[in-house]
Amino acid sequence: MTSPAVSVPASRELLIFSQRNLNDNVSRCSGFEFEDVIAEIETAQLIAPRRAKEHRLPYNPRRWLSKRTELFRHWPSGVRKTRLDRDYDLFFCDAQKPQELLALDAIPNWRERCGLAICVLEEVWISDLERHMPLVRTLADFDLIGCAFAETCEALQRITGKPVIHLPGAADMVRFAPESLTADRPIDVYCMGRRRPEIHDRLLKVIKERAGFYLYDSATKPPIAADHKVHRDLLANLVQHSKLFMVDIAKIGHADQKRGNVAWGPRHVEGIAGGAAQIGYAPESEDYRRYFDWPDSVVRLSEDPDEAITQIIALLDNPTELDRMRRINLAGALAKHDWLHRWAQLLDHLNIPHSEGMAKRAETLLQISARLSLADQQIPAAE
Repeated sequence: MTSPAVSVPASRELLIFSQRNLNDNVSRCSGFEFEDVIAEIETAQLIAPRRAKEHRLPYNPRRWLSKRTELFRHWPSGVRKTRLDRDYDLFFCDAQKPQELLALDAIPNWRERCGLAICVLEEVWISDLERHMPLVRTLADFDLIGCAFAETCEALQRITGKPVIHLPGAADMVRFAPESLTADRPIDVYCMGRRRPEIHDRLLKVIKERAGFYLYDSATKPPIAADHKVHRDLLANLVQHSKLFMVDIAKIGHADQKRGNVAWGPRHVEGIAGGAAQIGYAPESEDYRRYFDWPDSVVRLSEDPDEAITQIIALLDNPTELDRMRRINLAGALAKHDWLHRWAQLLDHLNIPHSEGMAKRAETLLQISARLSLADQQIPAAE
């Protein structure tokens, strides 16, 4: 790749644009955690604007225009504005969906004041690109785009003319890694968020018969989080006390949203990050195999629900096997799935040197691995 025209030193200053005061949906907590880790390992300032008014219009003209014309740029988003009065070497923006880019007018002169700019998109289906084309084209203002959905990267690069790399979710391993691998795990199965009804109904029955503990969400609408750090602490604690963690392909049961695309999200990292054994369903895709290149990263359940339940019970009844899988998976998570590794991918693509803070965090991850006696753990290669 051609080196960027702007050179960014190891002792750089970074500006992080955060949506944490604009979106309190629990699904955004992972991205805010990414921002926190970056702020910890870089010399960074974080700007998190708020809405100019508490009440909202029944419709958003800027959002409506962004699906139809470039003129949306001239309609305010309703977010309080902050003009930069100094320069930064790097600008970083994490957006869950393209619509969140509408709030960038909160910093009117961000492009003029920042040397290089990086945008990470957590959830962009190919069908969303056409639906939000005028807005998607504004991503050309960035020097590098990280996209969590591998299938969307090529189309994004074609539209924007800027390099796009696959950048999946991760976890704060300092937060998620358990204190001990021998501690009690009273939760038999933890299923977070969406679930397959045919599996769920059977699990309810069989875990009750075993006098076990099946943890699942009961909310019918997306919950909100008053504090993303508190939510991530809770999630980490729950996973650290779970034997099995359920994963699935993104948007299971919502074919209208994914329109044939196949993707996986940060949930495929969070289970192994907390030391649980992962069960469920994962894509048979090259991008998934690249990040989870060992056979025990997930126990793929049968599509037959009765057979799937038999697999789950067999694992619960085999603590020796569960312990072996947990050790392998946690070693893999510490080596490949901390937010440090995702930040390094972005910087490496732009030929930007790693910071001293990054080196310190890498050392911390090694210390955690040594504390859990995982330093010499051999991660088997995929067949």
